[in-house]
Amino acid sequence: MVTNEDIEKTLQTVSRIPAVSEALSTVEKKLPDFLRYHSFSHTLEVLRDVIEFALIDQLPMRSIELLAVAAVTHDAGFIQRRTDNEAIGAKYARDLMMRVGGYSDDEITLVERMILDTALVHSDGELRQKPHTELSKYLLDADLGNFGREDFFEKSELQREELGEDAVPFRVQTLHLLAAHEWLTNAAKTTRQEKKDDNLAKLRALIERDQ
Repeated sequence: MVTNEDIEKTLQTVSRIPAVSEALSTVEKKLPDFLRYHSFSHTLEVLRDVIEFALIDQLPMRSIELLAVAAVTHDAGFIQRRTDNEAIGAKYARDLMMRVGGYSDDEITLVERMILDTALVHSDGELRQKPHTELSKYLLDADLGNFGREDFFEKSELQREELGEDAVPFRVQTLHLLAAHEWLTNAAKTTRQEKKDDNLAKLRALIERDQ
């Protein structure tokens, strides 16, 4: 069983890795203040969630390191622009990993692919993220980890404020996204599905109340 102590210990370890520590410092200093949802706090949440999922599914430490690098760089593109920023984040990760050193070309390409996979794409009439690698599944589950957390509605409101959208249509859009969403890893399925179902039911009730 993975404990909070296990997660925190691994979090401290990966945070000392040069590529991770440098990226954390960069996004903390350079992400625009108007980003209510895609903030430094979100980066830290994704990092923690991806470590939790990786530990539960017993991934090797090297995989956890690559996931950590992807987690702390996946929103770096927001430093330059708010939309279509995944390619910018992927390039930032590549440049960082090459400069820091110690990573193979395949590992750098894998991290790039994970970041690119965080983009929402149309699939079967719905917007969703599509993984192209096994490790991408962990980053994508962590990126949307709040779907199955207690702070789902708090995070949704921050995203609405960031987008500047009206509450009712935003909730309907979120409902479609949440209803179409499926966890990609065993870890997320076993730890987040029950709360996600609860959040979905509460969101439906909220929308029905406002109609």
